[in-house]
Amino acid sequence: MNWALLAGSLAGVLGLALVARLLGLGGGELADEREAMRVAEAELPGFVAVSAELAEDRRSAVVTGEDGRTLKVRQHGAQFVAERH
Repeated sequence: MNWALLAGSLAGVLGLALVARLLGLGGGELADEREAMRVAEAELPGFVAVSAELAEDRRSAVVTGEDGRTLKVRQHGAQFVAERH
């Protein structure tokens, strides 16, 4: 095993992780209930959100529509998606 190659590869991976962190990539959170409601309305045509409840870690939310349906908004990779609850 070439230790210099291993060390260089590790340094490269850690460097890319640092750049991603500095650019604010990944690790996203929902800013507030309004953002969760916007995601839900954008993901499901015709859905009109009336309220939302965020999880403590702000990575998911339950959004209630005017018709009583609920959607779960959750993080999927770097974006948020809504799915029927």
